[in-house]
Amino acid sequence: MIAPALRRAALAAALALLPLVGTAMAQPAMSEPPSFPPAEGAEDEPGDPAASAPNPANLSARPRPSEPMEVANLTLAPDLARRHAGGWRLSGRAGGGEPDHGARLSIETIGRYLANQSTGRVTVVAQVSGPADDPSVARRTSLARAIAIKASLLRGGLAPTRIDLRPLGVTPEGLDVIDILAPPAPRPKEAAAAPATGPAPSPRPNPAPRGG
Repeated sequence: MIAPALRRAALAAALALLPLVGTAMAQPAMSEPPSFPPAEGAEDEPGDPAASAPNPANLSARPRPSEPMEVANLTLAPDLARRHAGGWRLSGRAGGGEPDHGARLSIETIGRYLANQSTGRVTVVAQVSGPADDPSVARRTSLARAIAIKASLLRGGLAPTRIDLRPLGVTPEGLDVIDILAPPAPRPKEAAAAPATGPAPSPRPNPAPRGG
């Protein structure tokens, strides 16, 4: 027969273990590792790094040379057209030396561009369709038309000393046109001649003063 003191001690020990057993039963089993929220920006990263890699540069293709701009791409009146050789051609009323208001404004814009964006001389070439039987009259007519275009270039700010007039009179083309030829692109400055790299001459000693 177990003594009453031993029964009381065993009952006290069992009561003391009840909180620990309840806590263990309340906790879920850790069968899988805990999951954490993804880091900021992780959703933007692709799953496959190879799929997002940039394409390699095509080193076999030859580089394209830059195309020099001959003249400015200006908005011009209908009587004016850009020439591929570097300049503008006037036809219609403007080619006949009588540009209307819109054509005059375009010519002034060309003069302003040439004054600010170019160096060298500008040539105004005028040709007429007749009279073919009087070259002197045809040449004077082409000169008067070139002078009229020069006046508009001057109003745009182009210096008169930079304008050359070429009245051709009647040409085989047989057209009433005026060409404004822009100066050629400035050539790159030649490299300055390298100074001589030889040894510098040694200075001569000053002669000793003679005794009196």
